[in-house]
Amino acid sequence: MSPWNDFERAAAKIGTDYVFSFKPNPAILAEDRWRPERARQYLRQTLEKARGCVVEIIMKDISAVRNDPRRLWEWSRLAVEVAQEFAS
Repeated sequence: MSPWNDFERAAAKIGTDYVFSFKPNPAILAEDRWRPERARQYLRQTLEKARGCVVEIIMKDISAVRNDPRRLWEWSRLAVEVAQEFAS
């Protein structure tokens, strides 16, 4: 789903019948200053709205990282951590 969708409404409609394919807004990687806690909060808020759904997280556009590829590694690590919080 696009970052501009109404996630709560979408999640309520799809339930467990389909995969909620969450495509986060890649702008979070392209800000002047990398703020991992902001990224973590964004993921938590979205996964809370999709609670009870089957969810996949796909960061589609990874080219705008301000010449700092570590942002991608950190994004990946924190996305896994947050996903694990919601897995149980």
